[in-house]
Amino acid sequence: MRRIIIALTLLFQFFICFGQIKTAKIFSDNMVLQREIKIPVWGKATPHEIITVRLNSAVVSATTSDSGSWIVYLPEFDAGGPFSLIVKGRTDSLVYKNVLIGDVWFASGQSNMEHPMAGWEFIPHSAVKNYKEEILDSDYPEIRFFTVLKFPAPVEQDDLIRGKWEIANSESVAGFSSTAWFFAKELSQKLKIPIGIINCSWGGTPISTWMARESLEHFKDSLNLPDIPDKFNQKEWTLKIMELLEKNWERRNQISYPVAGLPEEINRNDFEDSSWNTYTLLDSNKKFGNIVWLRKKLVISKSLTKQKLKLSLGFLNRQSQIFLNGTELGYFQYPKPIIVDIPRDLIHPGDNILTIRLTNFLRGAEVFGNGEQFFISDFDSLLFINIAENWKTNDQIEQIIPATENFSITPTYLFNGMVAPVIPYGIKGFIWYQGESDVKRPYLYAQMFQQMIIDWRSQWKQGKLPFLFVQLSYTYESHIINKKYDSWCLLREAQQKALLLPKTGMVVSIDIGDPFDIHPKNKQVIGHRLAIKALEIAYD
Repeated sequence: MRRIIIALTLLFQFFICFGQIKTAKIFSDNMVLQREIKIPVWGKATPHEIITVRLNSAVVSATTSDSGSWIVYLPEFDAGGPFSLIVKGRTDSLVYKNVLIGDVWFASGQSNMEHPMAGWEFIPHSAVKNYKEEILDSDYPEIRFFTVLKFPAPVEQDDLIRGKWEIANSESVAGFSSTAWFFAKELSQKLKIPIGIINCSWGGTPISTWMARESLEHFKDSLNLPDIPDKFNQKEWTLKIMELLEKNWERRNQISYPVAGLPEEINRNDFEDSSWNTYTLLDSNKKFGNIVWLRKKLVISKSLTKQKLKLSLGFLNRQSQIFLNGTELGYFQYPKPIIVDIPRDLIHPGDNILTIRLTNFLRGAEVFGNGEQFFISDFDSLLFINIAENWKTNDQIEQIIPATENFSITPTYLFNGMVAPVIPYGIKGFIWYQGESDVKRPYLYAQMFQQMIIDWRSQWKQGKLPFLFVQLSYTYESHIINKKYDSWCLLREAQQKALLLPKTGMVVSIDIGDPFDIHPKNKQVIGHRLAIKALEIAYD
């Protein structure tokens, strides 16, 4: 509710400012403007008003159009600052302070580009590798970044809803794209100039939603392009999107975190589970709801309580928490072989309660594996107890908000709402980390990816801007079991075909990915390799 109130307040401010002089919301205090190009600055004011823009000693003017829009181009600057950017109209003026001139990179893609340094709130333990140490080394006042608000739209937007440039420090960097941060940090250290990053990313999104309508017309026989609305009410749409995003955020958190007190209740030895369903873990066709609890009573002899034991639970998809006698043994993401050590002091002679909370926000939670992958044993393997049978399950005990459409995968919608409003802000180039959501159609992706690069360059009108992208590193070894994912290599091949275009570069990552986590946490390596590729292509 607090987020909705904030969003509505900002929205109200957005709509009452018509008639006042204003710039596009990509401009704010602390921004970085692109060096060595004519710098575009644009906005809205009263029709036929003269607008004057000053940066340091440079002054340019323009007259607003019949609709009140205006744009000016400041002359080229070398890296430097800080300066003030002053925008004056007939009666109003704006002053943006602490403005730097340097290189600005547009970072986009899906979750691996979005992946925050501190991880996602709704994915526990998702911080990047060595997060605590990395965040201590984040005070770089000449690195600035702007995170584009998630906002899908059926028509191209003239402006963002809100946003501001932030100076890099431990607080701001925590929520910023880890890939973009490590990239910016290395460039800043090597080039000794201000670096700006515009982070425009959204997890789980296909390439089609990042492409302009005109680009997608080339593929209309392969895609279901949405209708263009005859009428579009900006205010109603914005309120609708804010509400949908809030509901989906709440739903994701409900799925990721159990109801308060429920784990303690379910883990009690005397908890009544006779009404729960009985299930064998070998039933790979069983599909649960988004959240399922699995519970099993284990009888362990007194002789086994004198040593730690090994617990194997096959593959659990997608997020799982495992408890023994009320103590959490581990938290796991994605279907990886679940093998857990059970400390000796947690094992009771006689009855022991083993429980699993298994969730999947995309679809039904699932368990799979063969009969030899569900067991408890000692570490000498002299004892082997199969635990595949007679589990109690309940996927109705936690009620969650129903899934709602958020339009993040609708073709053109993220270009319209998140990319178009930033154009033509001056940039040095693009970094791109996306493709996981297109793995089932690699041949089409090969064509669409090249078309998107061509179109984005055309939209910015800055020539053949460098376009750097990250090879997908995911190998998903569990396909050996479920045979679902066999086209990752084909998607990587599709990505590579973009290298046919000039001034493109691919960062190899197949050697550093996690075969059981689609979000590898060693983003330091990705950022480093992107920076090296930038130095090779954009700074030769």
